[in-house]
Amino acid sequence: MNAPIDYRISEQDGRRFAVMPLEQFTELVDRAGEADALTLPHEVVSRHLVDDVPLVRCWREYLSMTQADLAERLAVSQAQVAQWERPAARLRHATLKRIASAMGIHVRQLTLED
Repeated sequence: MNAPIDYRISEQDGRRFAVMPLEQFTELVDRAGEADALTLPHEVVSRHLVDDVPLVRCWREYLSMTQADLAERLAVSQAQVAQWERPAARLRHATLKRIASAMGIHVRQLTLED
């Protein structure tokens, strides 16, 4: 983001807020997560590398979510989540981004890409 941020200051109930276009806010949030995007809990890394479990499943289990929980957040079937968690599954980046968002993590934590 090289363009200046288009914002205004708003005050409500004695609190001050910076109001900006959603596109700029979203980009800032995405960039904020980049610095620590590859931070992975030991449990996720161990399960993925030692037990050869796909990262989608590692994260889902680490976050104490069932396949049904994740499916509900994504408005897909539990069977679809099971397909995504297969070792041979090749997920599109857009799908990984949706899954990461539903889990509350950064997509890079699912892709391990720089």
